[in-house]
Amino acid sequence: MSSSNEWQVDILEAAQQCVYCGYCSVCPTFRELKWETYHPRGILEQIKMYFLETTKEELKGDISKSLFDSIFACTMCKACENICIADIPLLKIWEQVRQEAFKRGRWNPALLSIYNKVKDTQNIFGLPKEERVSWADLANMVMTKRTQRKASVAYFVGCQASYSGKMEGVAASVVKILRKARVDFTILGNEEWCCGSPVFLAGGYSVGKTFAKHNLEQFKKLGVKRVVTACAGCYRAFKIVYPRILGDKWDLEVLHISEFVAELLEQKKLKYKKTIKEKITFKDPCELVRHCGLIEPPREIIEKIPGIRYEDLPSNREEALCCGGGGLLKLNDEDLTRQVNSRLIEEIEYSEAEIVVNGCPTCLDTIQQGVKKKGLDVEVIDIAELVRRAIGE
Repeated sequence: MSSSNEWQVDILEAAQQCVYCGYCSVCPTFRELKWETYHPRGILEQIKMYFLETTKEELKGDISKSLFDSIFACTMCKACENICIADIPLLKIWEQVRQEAFKRGRWNPALLSIYNKVKDTQNIFGLPKEERVSWADLANMVMTKRTQRKASVAYFVGCQASYSGKMEGVAASVVKILRKARVDFTILGNEEWCCGSPVFLAGGYSVGKTFAKHNLEQFKKLGVKRVVTACAGCYRAFKIVYPRILGDKWDLEVLHISEFVAELLEQKKLKYKKTIKEKITFKDPCELVRHCGLIEPPREIIEKIPGIRYEDLPSNREEALCCGGGGLLKLNDEDLTRQVNSRLIEEIEYSEAEIVVNGCPTCLDTIQQGVKKKGLDVEVIDIAELVRRAIGE
């Protein structure tokens, strides 16, 4: 199944590279379900059977149920690809199989619903675009002068921080940080479209490309050179997917808020004023650490806070546990999400941390739910919210 699209690979050729070493048993789904069909190497075996040209159509139907169930049980955490000794581009393969499932009408109703919402309203919640800056009103902020103005730095808020009540403190915190550092920045306001991350993860690159083109056009119109985001999904879309589908046209520098804060602290444009005494740990989001290689900036800015007591989780950096909410798994199997999440919550409990800091809305929501279910007295916040406290805002 070859394609001229550079983000696609020859699935059969790639699947045949598997040497069955078993290292990809680190897969969080396989660790919970224990069935070989959910193991990355087992998925590759099913892919070979399904995509062989000699496979009869009725046999494809039999194989497809198991294959598509397995492919949508994946959190897309990239633990398998990062450890693969054969360097198989597993995530690209999974995305293409998800695309095949769409063509076959095999997406579940929840996934199809979010796909249509994004397509119709340019956000994952299906809410009016006129409400995209409502977070500012909730935070008693006036963003009129920052919206659609010319500036070299743009803060890309993202769907979850824009619309989700659970994330209302994230956008406000980022803005407080940028204002405190006297950064000249802009936001796209109603013209901000979903970064396309959920669509890309589902394999919908043709639709996602429309979003990428629109957002790039808006940035260029405002003279933007640097894009700052607090969302790991947006960050991955901008760092990995946009260059893949837009080529050299996407020439903007992309910074996670942790990277930007590290830079502002280094330049003395930002200064911590408050002491934070609670014990803190940081949960590495899969899309930051394994997809994009962003490891040290979050730790650097946390450890500079006066009076800080910081300790990594037992599983950290490239070996960080998945929260269970990624890869659209929440839409496909909430029970499995909770199973995967429970392992992470056990590590959080073991760490005796009083505050768990994160850099991803999906992780934030999933960890909050897990902590509540376990009955732990732990605060779960975004890294921008922690920085906001430390600068005294």
